[in-house]
Amino acid sequence: MGPGRGARQGVVVTPDSPPRTVVVGDALLPATVIATALEPVGLDVTASLSWGPADQAEVDRMALRLEREGPGAESPPEELWEAVADAEVLVVHYCPVDRRLLEAAPRLRILGTCRAGTENLDVEAARDRRLTVLHVVGRTTEAVSDFAIGLLLAEARNIARAHDGLMDGRWDKAFVTSAFTPELRGRTIGIVGFGEIGRAVARKLEGFRMNRLAYDPFVPDELMRDLDVEPAGLDVLLRRSDFVTLHARGGEGEPPLLGAEELASMKPTAFLINTARSSLVDTDALIEALRKRRIAGAALDVHDREPMGPDHPLVGLDNVTITPHLASSTLDCTEKSPRILAEDLRRVLTGEPARYEVDGGGDRS
Repeated sequence: MGPGRGARQGVVVTPDSPPRTVVVGDALLPATVIATALEPVGLDVTASLSWGPADQAEVDRMALRLEREGPGAESPPEELWEAVADAEVLVVHYCPVDRRLLEAAPRLRILGTCRAGTENLDVEAARDRRLTVLHVVGRTTEAVSDFAIGLLLAEARNIARAHDGLMDGRWDKAFVTSAFTPELRGRTIGIVGFGEIGRAVARKLEGFRMNRLAYDPFVPDELMRDLDVEPAGLDVLLRRSDFVTLHARGGEGEPPLLGAEELASMKPTAFLINTARSSLVDTDALIEALRKRRIAGAALDVHDREPMGPDHPLVGLDNVTITPHLASSTLDCTEKSPRILAEDLRRVLTGEPARYEVDGGGDRS
């Protein structure tokens, strides 16, 4: 156990003594990319390691476990135990950092992740050690908001299904939603979660002349109104919306935000889009709602099982568009993440306040 809580201990930075730093990447964000982004900060990178296999699908599976179960769900690389022994700074992507690993790093002062989520970090243990914990806010804002709108259009206008038909030699023009295929102008979009990504979706959909509702108990109504978005309770949003898009984070152990009752309150012509967390939706209840046409359709980039596999009950439904967790997979996002963290590391090491310290300010999305 580390020392009790109190004022944090900073890293002493001198030109002759740059902070000893360990970097851990993975197949989704390689350590070489992280280390390159950190070069301008002037750190002494003593170890550059990789967590998990080279297969991105397998890393997705392991990352999903971490998001649901916390840092104890997977193990860090074996080499990391020795590497952190004299490290002052530890920078990871999805690599788990639990209390035991922190106890093996007595000189550690700064822990950073190139993600917004901190489910792979034992933040409580880091607080006990009086560490500065940094994460990355805004790295996925443009990528995920773009993708959410792309999924919305793909599902509502049957784009993916029409493509599949042509590739299979068919000329399909009739689909299960053909009787009420909508245009976006004048329709209502309900945005659940109004952090950076939710706000970006609202901003981008303004050009489609949609009516915009938002639900987020952590965001003041005034901020929504300032962006010409109407605040609404979740129940009202679900009843009124023609499209519901999710941009929230589910807490560990919390029940799904949308279960059978919530899905039943949606319009039968409404579409659900989820690029956030699969745990926000009761998957079994969603499958039932799709099969029985209680909602028009769904477009999903996050899933209760990753990789899904061909036996997943969502596969083959004619009113769902599914993608393999691609929303943040852009070149810009990959390069942006460690650069944002590097800037905060520079600020902390020069005595400036961090922009995105965990529980230290910044946006929660």
